Amino acid sequence: MTQPVRTAPTLAEVAAAAGVSRSTASRALNDSPRISEETKKRVRAAAKEVNFVPNARGRALAVGRTEIIAVLVTEPLSELFSDPTYSEFLSGITEELSESSYLPVILQASSTHERNRAREHFERRSFDAVIDVSPCKGSELLEVLRELGVPTVLCGQLEGHPYRDVFSTVYSDDEEGGRFAALAMKGRGRKDIVAVLGPQDNPAVVDRLRGYRAVLGEDLPDANVIYTGWNSGDGYQAMHLILARKIAFDGVLCGSDRIAAGVITALNEAGLSVPADVSVVGFDDHEIATRCVPALTTVRQPLREEGHMAANIALDMIKGAEPTTSVMHMQLIQRDSL
Repeated sequence: MTQPVRTAPTLAEVAAAAGVSRSTASRALNDSPRISEETKKRVRAAAKEVNFVPNARGRALAVGRTEIIAVLVTEPLSELFSDPTYSEFLSGITEELSESSYLPVILQASSTHERNRAREHFERRSFDAVIDVSPCKGSELLEVLRELGVPTVLCGQLEGHPYRDVFSTVYSDDEEGGRFAALAMKGRGRKDIVAVLGPQDNPAVVDRLRGYRAVLGEDLPDANVIYTGWNSGDGYQAMHLILARKIAFDGVLCGSDRIAAGVITALNEAGLSVPADVSVVGFDDHEIATRCVPALTTVRQPLREEGHMAANIALDMIKGAEPTTSVMHMQLIQRDSL
C-alpha cells in the first residue's frame, strides 16, 4: 500500500496553531513593527511546533526585499583571484553579512556582455544593495545605479567624488599612506628615490604619488616615476627599465607589495642588496610582504575592516539611511627592507 506523501507544514497551519489570521502570522514571522512582541512570540512558537520553514521567495515578496547584496567586480576575473586586495574586501563583507539574513553574491562585470547582464539585474531589482569593490572601472554601471536609486557603497574613492551624497564611500587614505612611506624612506637617509606605481589613471595611484611628493617634493621628479601594473612581474620589468636607464637611486617606493616583490627580485639579480644598497617600501601589507626576503616594510591598508564597514553601511542604506563617506587610516609596518 502506497504511503501518503507528507506535505510541508503551511503558513495556514502556523496561523491556526497560534490562533491568529494568516496575514498576522506572516507579518509576525517577518518581524513587522505592526505586530506586538507577545503575538510574535506566540507565532514563532507555533511555527516551531509544526516544523514550519519559511519560503525564501515568499518572505522576499512579503517584505519587499531579496535579501541579496551584490558585490560588483568590474576588474577581470583573473585580477579578482590574483590580487589579495579583493580577497580581503570579500572576507570583510562576508564576515559582516554572516550575522544577518543577507547573502552576498559576486556580480562580475568586466566585459561588455557582463556589464549588460549586470544592468538587467539592476533594472529588475535582483539585489537590495550593491557594494562596488572596483569603482574606478565600469563607470557606466554607476550611472545606472544612480538613475535607479539602488543603495550603493563604493570601496575606494573616485577623483573629485562625483557621487558624493548619492552613494556611500569607504576608503583608506592613500595620500596619508604615501606620506608614511616617503617619510620612512627619508628617515632612513635615502636621497635618490624612484617610485614604481600601478596604472597612471587609478585614483589610488594618483593619491599615493601625491602623498610621496608632499614629503619629497622635487626630489621625486617625473623621470623617477614608473607606471605599470600591480603584479610582481610588472615590478620586475619596471626595475629592469630603471636599471637600463641608469637612473641613480638608493630607494624604491612601490605601489603594491606585489610590485615590491618583483622589484626586490630584479635588484638581487643585478647584484644590489636590500636594504644595504637600496631600501624598498611596499603598499598594502598583504601576506606576500612577510614572505619577501628581506621581509617588506610596507603601508598597511585596513582592507578587511573596509569590507566590514561597507557591508554595515549597505545594510543601513537598505533601511533608508543617507549616504556617508568613511575614511580609514593607514599604518606603516616596519620590517627589514628599509
